[in-house]
This record gives sequence, structure tokens and C-alpha cells, in this order.
Amino acid sequence: MPSNPSSTLPLKGIKVVELCHLIAGPYCCQMLADEGAHVIKVEPPDGELTRHREPTRRLEDGEITAYYASLNRDKESVSLDLKNAEGAKILEKLIGDADIFVTNMRVGALERLGFHPDALRKRYPRLIVAVISGFGMHNAGGFADRAGLAMVAEAKAGATGLTRDHSGNAVWCGFALGDIMAAVSAHAGILLALRNQEKLGEGRLIDTALVECMLPMIGVALSRVQVEDKELQTSTGSNNFHGVPYGAYPASDGFVNIGCNRDEFWRRLAVAMGQPELGTDERYATYRARVKNQKEVQTITQTWTRAHTRAEIEALLVKADVPVAGVLSMEEVASDTYLRGRGALCDVDDGFGGNFVLPTNAAWREDVPHKPRVPRLGEHRNKVLTKDLGMTTEEVARLEAAGAFGAPKAVPKVPAALAAAD
Repeated sequence: MPSNPSSTLPLKGIKVVELCHLIAGPYCCQMLADEGAHVIKVEPPDGELTRHREPTRRLEDGEITAYYASLNRDKESVSLDLKNAEGAKILEKLIGDADIFVTNMRVGALERLGFHPDALRKRYPRLIVAVISGFGMHNAGGFADRAGLAMVAEAKAGATGLTRDHSGNAVWCGFALGDIMAAVSAHAGILLALRNQEKLGEGRLIDTALVECMLPMIGVALSRVQVEDKELQTSTGSNNFHGVPYGAYPASDGFVNIGCNRDEFWRRLAVAMGQPELGTDERYATYRARVKNQKEVQTITQTWTRAHTRAEIEALLVKADVPVAGVLSMEEVASDTYLRGRGALCDVDDGFGGNFVLPTNAAWREDVPHKPRVPRLGEHRNKVLTKDLGMTTEEVARLEAAGAFGAPKAVPKVPAALAAAD
């Protein structure tokens, strides 16, 4: 991951306790781990939800899901039964010893377990508590404890109505945009709160809702509806507020994204399509004219793109200086030489000696002395309890017998080579 090398990662020495599942919380904490924080991931005895989401890579000595691997590298995994009094006490000790606590569990569930975020802030004034939820914890009215998925937040923020096909029908974007926006927003809030913690010794409650984190995505569209221009407001089609033509178009071997958000780009596109007269045709010459006649513009553009491959279209439009890119498959993304050259992809050990190609942390790409690795369930339990909390092996054995870690079972053994690298 080429970048400006540094002897010390910026969050080295910062301790984070993560009580999270799915995407938003885990991704936020993965960013913190990438930046040098010591992230202790607390999981249920059977592992958090994404450890059970197919597809799964099954091996002789265990298994790892693609979902979990993409969100949890370089964390330390401790499995606890938080409904067991001894298990809950361990989490309390971990939180009391931490700089940051991050959760995307429902607040009602946290309260039943004795870890309501407001109560934690009172018990530990220096602690930064980051809560990520669908609709927010405070000032959320009847929405406060509703189930919140990314696609639900995207709808509530109006974003799904902006991702449209060329006929104007709303289309879900197809990935967890709301989750990642919330994760990045919480990450930024945590970094700002760390400044106060360092200067003043004070913690902070960061109450992050997926819905509000989506709002910056629709800011331009929101401001547009407040301008009196009915002709543009009532037009149908794809995201015409960016430009026309604008969006995905079919090639002979897939799709390409083409964006004409300036009249000059349309004129260049017309030349590249071999129809330069369209660039000055009064029906299409200006943005307003193309919005009014966008069905015709889409037909013209699609007819041309269908006759060419992605590579041919990209070569022609790059030469014409029109914004364009072929729509890559995930397999193509994983092997893309541009992304590799930028350091935007990295190899991650799956915890069993296998490999995943995954995105790096765009906020802090750094040369690191080790290959990032996904933790096996509960593999760091003894290390965290003895080194972080100062427990003896006898105390750990007693807690295991008391059910603190769920039904007594052996902690997964880690191959000697991996244990040495840990």
C-alpha cells in the first residue's frame, strides 16, 4: 500500500472496544484498526451475525465468511455471553479500560444488558461512546428503536428516489451505502472526540443515525427543489440533475458509465459518436433542451454504445475528453492494475492462511510491517484477559466454568506460524 511511510500509525496506543455486528459499526472499527488502534471485538459465543452469512470459505480447521472478512481485519476477537453475569462483568472491565466504545446494537438491548450509552458516559466521563443506529438515539421520537438497514435509511433520506433507471423508476443502489456513510461519519466523529479527550480529558457521546448520514448525498437535489423551475423539477428520467446523458449505458459486452454534466461534453460525445451535428442541434445543444428531450437523447446514446465494447467506448471517449468508465465486475475490480497501483487494494489473510483481496483504508493508506489478518472467533480471549485486564490463567478458567464465554469449549487453536506473527 504505497503512501508516505511513518514509523508510528496515528492511533497507536488507543484502545477500542467494539460491540458491533453487520456493516456500519465493524467498518468504522476496521478503519480505526487500520490506523493503529487496538480494537477488541466482543462477539457472542457463536460469533456475530456476519460470521454466518454465506458465502463461506470452508477449511479443514474452520471457516470464514466473505462478509466477516471484509469488515474485521486486524481486530482481536473475544467471545462473551453478555447474558451471563460474569461475561457482562468482563465487558464492563474492558470498557472501563478503553478510550473508545463503539456499538451498533439497539439501545434497548444495550439497556437490558446494563450498557446503556448514557449510563456508560456517566460511569466513565473520559470514555468516547459512539452509537450507530438506523434513526438515532436521542431526538428520534418513535423512530428511536426501529430496525434500521442501510436501504431503509437510503429511502428515508430520499436517496433511493434519486438512483433511477432511464425511465425514471426508483432503483436501490445495490450496496450498503447508508452503512458505509454512517461508518465514515462515526469514524470522523471519533477522531474529533479524541482531540477533546487528549486536551481536556473529556469523553463524548456520538449519536450517529444512518438516515442523517445519507443526507449529504442528496444535498444538491434537496436544494434544487427549492428553486422555482418547474420544467426541470417535473422532468422524468435518470439523474438529470447531474446532466443528460448521465448514467449507465449498455455496451456489447457489459455497461459503461457516461457523464455529460456540461454542454461541451455533449458536443464532444456527439463528435465521438460520429454525429457532430447533434452537438449544435437546438433539440439537444443545451442542458435544458436535453432534459426536455431526454428520452431521445437516451435512445441516441444507447444505440451507439450497444454497437461497441466497453474498451472501445472508453478509448473513444477518453480521447474526446468525455467522462467515462467501463462498469467493472467484482472479479475485474480485484485484479485491476490501476487500483493496485494506487494502493487501493490489499491482500488480507483470512485467518487460516488463505487470502482475500479487499479495499484499503482510503483515509490512511500506509506501509505496514505485516499482512492484515482476520481474527478467528474468540482466538484472542486469553491474551486480552491476561494482558489487557491482568487476569491469571486460573481466573480465566474459573470464568469459563461459570459460562462467561458461553457453553464451555476449547478456544480455537491458531497455527504456530500465525500465532508467531500475531
